[in-house]
Amino acid sequence: MLVVVNPLAGAEGKAQIAWLKQQLKQQQLTATWFNTTGNFVADRDAIAQAATAEVSVVVIGGDGTLHLVANAIAERDNTLALLPAGTGNDFALQFHYSKAQWRAAVFSDKISSIDLGKVDGRWFVNVAGIGFNAHVMNNLGQTKRLGKLSYTYEGLMSLFTAKLIRYHSNAWPEQGMMLLLANGKHFGAGLTPAPMACLDDGQLELLWFTPQTHWQRVVLFVNMLLKRHMGTRNVHHGRITELYIAQEGYDIEADGEIVGRTPATITCCRRALNIKKAPL
Repeated sequence: MLVVVNPLAGAEGKAQIAWLKQQLKQQQLTATWFNTTGNFVADRDAIAQAATAEVSVVVIGGDGTLHLVANAIAERDNTLALLPAGTGNDFALQFHYSKAQWRAAVFSDKISSIDLGKVDGRWFVNVAGIGFNAHVMNNLGQTKRLGKLSYTYEGLMSLFTAKLIRYHSNAWPEQGMMLLLANGKHFGAGLTPAPMACLDDGQLELLWFTPQTHWQRVVLFVNMLLKRHMGTRNVHHGRITELYIAQEGYDIEADGEIVGRTPATITCCRRALNIKKAPL
């Protein structure tokens, strides 16, 4: 077993570490422990090397740590178990697991293969996009001092500061606020932009948000909080397996990280990651 830990995961991370160490001792199992450093390339390569064939990898952290590990073991035989200990834990939300269920999954034999998205050469587990979400992440930085409230606060502020972006579509308005490609349902520490997303259907949900005024943005934000945004006039929906974004110069955010800039090709890769699930 390889255990990848975000050392900045705080009290919840420490509790998960203590529990796992106790379980390993009780079951007389050994593990290799790896603390992330914040250097994506170096950490990814080290995890890939340490995760030899068929080794189970346990992630103690949030969406960013999960993103890192997925980039190390995608399309390999390794299995991944998650002990959520991040700020948002957006990927984890869609499973509706209790803490006990997440812990039970670590030693479970039940495995599910899920899709991953890919931005050019970089994998993502949950949601990628350009526009508003990237603006929020750039302003949020690495502090996140208010925990989940950091996302809400910065999101509210960005409603009035994020610039419109362009996305060419024959059917929809060309200017908008945000383009999302969703593998998972949630982002932004609990918002649900893609309630119809499925982790194993071979497609990404495309959502193009086109409010033009600050007031329309506020209305959209409230509707998203209430999960009533789908079907409204400023939300356009499609499904894709591959999308080329030709517009230049936009930051691309995925799983809470800035992962590149447009132009870029975003694809869905079917069943590219094996994750452990809680036993029935």
